[in-house]
Amino acid sequence: MRPLAFIAAGFLLLTLPRVEWGRVDTSGSATAAVYVYEKDDGGVPPFVAVAVNRLNRERKVVATLLEDDTTDGDGEVPEQYRSALDAARKAGLPAVVALAGRTVLRVTPQPASEAAVMEAVP
Repeated sequence: MRPLAFIAAGFLLLTLPRVEWGRVDTSGSATAAVYVYEKDDGGVPPFVAVAVNRLNRERKVVATLLEDDTTDGDGEVPEQYRSALDAARKAGLPAVVALAGRTVLRVTPQPASEAAVMEAVP
């Protein structure tokens, strides 16, 4: 390769934005939220569905709904939900669990309104 090509490649590497793969936000801001519920106790209230939609669209937090008995094909709780499910079960269902990566930031049991769900996710 010619020296000019090395200089150009070095310049590109220095000027491109750097990506930190796998980095967990430790600022206290949630990257995910999980509403854990028991379907036999009535399912998901409409205000929770609206709040989950708003968290996804407006705050760019990956918000999902998880039924207490959810398992994968092997009969196990999916890895991405284990910490949220454990925390919610300890606090009492239904509950909103705010996460940074797989670290639980906050658990809010029995939210009573859309505002309560939104406030449960920092």
